[in-house]
Amino acid sequence: TALDVTIQARILDLIKKIQKERNLSVVFITHNLGVVAKVADYINVMYAGKIVERGTAGELFFDPRHPYTWGLLSAMPDLETSDDRLYTIPGSPPNLLHAVKGDAFAPRNIYALNIDDRLEPPVFKITDTHYASTWFLDPRAPKVEMPAELKSRITAMKKEAEKYAAE
Repeated sequence: TALDVTIQARILDLIKKIQKERNLSVVFITHNLGVVAKVADYINVMYAGKIVERGTAGELFFDPRHPYTWGLLSAMPDLETSDDRLYTIPGSPPNLLHAVKGDAFAPRNIYALNIDDRLEPPVFKITDTHYASTWFLDPRAPKVEMPAELKSRITAMKKEAEKYAAE
């Protein structure tokens, strides 16, 4: 994050080159989703020390299911972002020195369900490679749509990805 953008790009290219040459796996721990988009094949999204969503880069960027992933993607700056403030996830992370009851993200989740305050969600399978821990995926849960602004952003990201794939 503190690197000059040009130096950062060169370092990422070098890491990818070494990774390919030596057939290595690389683990990046970051909030910088721009870096993640460039280097990751598979992504784990963590909140309060637990993996809340995991899947391929395409699944997490184009079909996110956990509300924390929605928040991360919504907070990502892009060329379409106006001069207004960037989106921020409301509230603060939990103090992990105290036991967390229910879904740790619930106090910050504007879409939280009543059950989120009581029970931690299990891991739900979306595809063979995509999983998320959110009660939204329980068949009994009311349908909760991702924010319209994020849907629009994802549509734009898909178009951009298709453009680069065609080049």
